[in-house]
Amino acid sequence: MRRFIAFLLFSLFLVSTALSEESSFSDFEPLDLPAVSDSDPGAAVVPDTGNTTITITFTGDITLGSEEAYRNRSTSFESYVKKHGDAYFLKNYLDLFENDDLTVINLEGVISDSAEGENKKKEFRFRGAPELLNILKISSVEACNLSNNHMQDYGDRGYKSTQQELKAADIAYFGYRTHYIFEKDGIRIAFYGLVSPKFNSLFPDCKKEIAQLKADGVNAVVFVFHAGTEYGKKRNYLQERFAKAAIDAGADLVIMHHPHVLQGMEIYKNRTVCYSLGNFCFGGNCNVKKPDSLLTAVVQADLTFSKLGEYLGQQLRIYPGHISGTYPQSNFQPVRVTGEEADEVIARIQLDSNFTLNPYSEADGCAVQDYVSAE
Repeated sequence: MRRFIAFLLFSLFLVSTALSEESSFSDFEPLDLPAVSDSDPGAAVVPDTGNTTITITFTGDITLGSEEAYRNRSTSFESYVKKHGDAYFLKNYLDLFENDDLTVINLEGVISDSAEGENKKKEFRFRGAPELLNILKISSVEACNLSNNHMQDYGDRGYKSTQQELKAADIAYFGYRTHYIFEKDGIRIAFYGLVSPKFNSLFPDCKKEIAQLKADGVNAVVFVFHAGTEYGKKRNYLQERFAKAAIDAGADLVIMHHPHVLQGMEIYKNRTVCYSLGNFCFGGNCNVKKPDSLLTAVVQADLTFSKLGEYLGQQLRIYPGHISGTYPQSNFQPVRVTGEEADEVIARIQLDSNFTLNPYSEADGCAVQDYVSAE
């Protein structure tokens, strides 16, 4: 009986102690911990603590309009516009473009209603009429990089016309000495663009501007470069030099174009570099020159920011595609691909990447890459 009474008293003591401790914890705020996923213990987890995420979509080269000599042919880009209408060209990606925060393309070609100033010394000169910008407008493309080797196909007149027409169409642009700041939900992201020959002369000013913009409260910087070897399977030294210099200067994401084929990806100082997204909707002529140039990828980047606007990290999704639904003659309508064709696109990017990419997922319709924390 004594043992039973002693045990009973001891049990009552433990219960009262536990209640006392529970009461003391009620005075503290609950811990705000990141969400934990149990679906894949090896995958990085995106923090979810009421932060802000901005989703930006990037494509490869878009050329609205053909070479002068091809304009009236039945196989020209202009003829396809007359036959199919403006919505035809980018409709297979409209859902991605409409549901992001910003879609950014590389506009490789002049927008002008005149051939005045045409540089006939160049082998290829691309020009589209101003009304072709409606293709971008109705497809939810909001911003263009202009720093590429075709912006001077029609001299300074063509370049100025392109800027004027984009402004009239309410499509943002950046490149060379012009940067663009996108703003949403209190987050400001600056976009810069440079073409390879202008790097040494213009990058020092870009570097100073980036430092000043970040000091003034810009939350992140995206740098777009036009560089590399055309149809090169792998990036070259200059591409690596440009990308790393941009990140060292404060860029948080680097996107590249120019090789016309897909190249690899790299993580440098916890920032992603996409060395070439290839072509996307190329209207210059109807020829898909090489099998490699048929492959393309659209990249969506989720940039995450804290409640105070501090850049926290990024996660990329790769959407494999082909620049045309027909080959070797292009129908100017990029298509998303699945199965073995999607695997081929990811394998092509992997060929030039120094880390292992996550594979294409039929369920996701893309290859979801790991979250990369800023620190």
